[in-house]
Amino acid sequence: MVRADVDVGVFSRETINFLNLIMLFHARGMTAENIARIAQYSPAPGFETRLFDDLLVKRNEHLLGEIRNHLQTSDNLMVPWGVAHMPGLAREIQREGFHLSETKDYVVIPFGRRGRLQNSGGK
Repeated sequence: MVRADVDVGVFSRETINFLNLIMLFHARGMTAENIARIAQYSPAPGFETRLFDDLLVKRNEHLLGEIRNHLQTSDNLMVPWGVAHMPGLAREIQREGFHLSETKDYVVIPFGRRGRLQNSGGK
């Protein structure tokens, strides 16, 4: 197993500040103070582009470097990366001469009707 993600140190200060702000809801809940902080947040123009670059582009570039390194010693790799990363990763991997030969669907986290716990009675 290889940790192929980047360190947050490569993210812009603006992205780190935004992620810290968003994490307040996960750490402390939806308090009046947290809601006020979010309501007052005003990112600089072009912030969405920098955020996308940090969260997707930089991470994909680093991962692709790791894939290239490990393909020198192995023919089999498994990359459990998020769905938003897949179009960029697929495009870059295909540019390097790889092609899709088959697909298989795997349920990792079941959502929907079959993924719900069965109610054992009552409401």
